[in-house]
Amino acid sequence: MGFEPDRDRFFQYATFVIIGLTALVCACFALLFFNPRVNPIAAMRPLVPTPDLSVAELPATWTPTATFTSTPTWTPTPTFTPTDTPTPTPLDTLTPTFVPTPTIFYIVVTGVPTIAPPTRRPVIAVARPPAQPTVAPLPPFEFQLGRPVEGAPNCGTWYIAGTVYGDQGGSSRLNGVFVRIWASGIEQGTDVTGNHSSRPGYWEWIFGYGTATQGEVALINSDGSQRSPRIPFQLTSDCNAGGAVQQNVIDFVRQ
Repeated sequence: MGFEPDRDRFFQYATFVIIGLTALVCACFALLFFNPRVNPIAAMRPLVPTPDLSVAELPATWTPTATFTSTPTWTPTPTFTPTDTPTPTPLDTLTPTFVPTPTIFYIVVTGVPTIAPPTRRPVIAVARPPAQPTVAPLPPFEFQLGRPVEGAPNCGTWYIAGTVYGDQGGSSRLNGVFVRIWASGIEQGTDVTGNHSSRPGYWEWIFGYGTATQGEVALINSDGSQRSPRIPFQLTSDCNAGGAVQQNVIDFVRQ
């Protein structure tokens, strides 16, 4: 039991010794770092002779003087080159040629008056207007309006109607004639005379109740070409207002 305290004390002393040696080494390195001359090993190095360089001393008043050497400059010598002088060549001598002067003879005839030639006047071109296309006149229609259109109020039916006559006197009425109706610029349909209540030459077209429109009516052929001019008509919506028109009577007659 007595050996343990002695061993601990030995290790304590050894620790102090190592710490002291470490501090001594650090101090030596610090001294060499700040003052390298105290290095004892540097005294053991061999001596290296230092060359003694002697610089020639020049007098204080000496100033180097530049010496100039002249160099000969070559000067070109002009060489004369003879130039040919042109010799004028004499021109050929023109020999005048004699040209005889013509002699003009005048013959005077008495008793005959002198007639001066007519003076020509310049012809001025006049632009002609372009030819207008020739429009063939429309052939006269086969049928015309027989009498003025008759308009009247009618609160029961809005319609147009009429009769197609074969002569001016109105003695004959024509059946099977096509009557076309337009309203507000739109084709409404086609009626045929003689198909209403066995009335010869009669046609009619019924519109809806209260219809207000402006239209036209004309006789046509089976191919749609007109046999009469378009006759205008008008319908109003209110049958009780002033100027009310709900029916139009339009008759056609052959010319």
